[in-house]
Amino acid sequence: MSDDEYEYDYGSDADYDYGSDQGEEQQDDGNDELIEIENSYYEGDDVKSDDPQQAIRLFEKVVELETKQGDQVKWRFKALQRLVVIYFGQKMYDKMVERYRAMLQYLGSVTRNECTEAINAILDAIAAVTNVQVLSEMYEITLIALKTANNERLWFNTNLKLAKLYLESRKIPELERLITDLKATCQNPDGTDDISKGNYLLEVYCLEIQLCSMTLNAERMRRIYPRTLNLNAAVSDPRIMGIIREEGGKMQMAEGNWEEAYNELNKAFRSYQECGNTRARDCLKYLALASMLSLSDINPFAAPEAKVFSDDVEVVAMSDLRQSLEANDLARFERTVNNRKNRILDEPFIMKYLEPLRRRMREQVLINMLRPYQKVTLKYIGQELNLSFTEVELLLIDLISSKKLKALLDQPEGLLILDSTHNASNQEPLLKWMNSLEGLGKDLLDQYC
Repeated sequence: MSDDEYEYDYGSDADYDYGSDQGEEQQDDGNDELIEIENSYYEGDDVKSDDPQQAIRLFEKVVELETKQGDQVKWRFKALQRLVVIYFGQKMYDKMVERYRAMLQYLGSVTRNECTEAINAILDAIAAVTNVQVLSEMYEITLIALKTANNERLWFNTNLKLAKLYLESRKIPELERLITDLKATCQNPDGTDDISKGNYLLEVYCLEIQLCSMTLNAERMRRIYPRTLNLNAAVSDPRIMGIIREEGGKMQMAEGNWEEAYNELNKAFRSYQECGNTRARDCLKYLALASMLSLSDINPFAAPEAKVFSDDVEVVAMSDLRQSLEANDLARFERTVNNRKNRILDEPFIMKYLEPLRRRMREQVLINMLRPYQKVTLKYIGQELNLSFTEVELLLIDLISSKKLKALLDQPEGLLILDSTHNASNQEPLLKWMNSLEGLGKDLLDQYC
């Protein structure tokens, strides 16, 4: 077979499309740039801790290259997020703010999850900044951008973050303003709470309750606290309810409502345990304190949730105090309190109620000590309880008047006369006589003073 038998139609030069090769070359160039953008991003991510300056150059390169590509923002959004954090670490605050503004311009071009993760990561990173002006500017920029982007949940959460920072730094006027703004977003036109936003309201009230605690505004706390219990939140977040219940328990403690305080602190402890909050340990100590003051038969340390703290020195110390109360062992009680390793004297909240607890302990010891006697001298009682004669008198008068002790007090002789058959009605004439004397004394003072 000869070559002449075959005819090949190569076509003319005019028929050849050179543009297709150029198109392929342009496409290859575009792919190369995309690969370069991606590689630069990951290289920057690898060196951001060891060589921040090199990371800055690489991330800025990503922003520059992808900007030339057009509308694609995937890599430049991530790179800008990294740049904000690096500039913050290098204390280059002007560049940090500049790149943050640039990143926020692309909120409408990324998903809500990407937006939320980026903003939260940046705000968490800068939370430790001591320059209040810079911190305020970053939050202000964020909130304006989120309002424009119509991202209500992230706007609300960002305000909450800022409010918590104000709470920690005790910036009361700023915190009050934020609470007012947040409340306004959770209310009906007539100013009542919008119960459909129960979860939002709980978070706002949680902040306000902590503010009341910080400013010692008990009256405001009493108004707010019941509202938190009436909210129909879809899911009560244990992180929020733990704080609310703890502050509610402390409010009840301040008013001497020991049983109510015990119930609230018990719920707070369980909420903290549920969410793994480290406040659970301190809350357990306060719960033990309330249980002793209320003379509750329920031992909080027997609960399964409390077992994880069985080796904690401070929790064991509170357990020892309870055992001392149950055993009427005043000496052990005082040893436990004064042992510096137990740090009871270093805990301001416990110290606030140490004297009422000590009095409760003395009452228990005294009532138990008097069981075998019909008569006993006040001097002997003072020696046993390590109290002065006057302190013993006052303690006995309180016990008799509150009907916890059935006895007569012979003050001239310094004797306490106990009668097992003496009932409450036998003591009423004595109490009336004491009240009459008190009233007569006041009348005499009014006449001659």
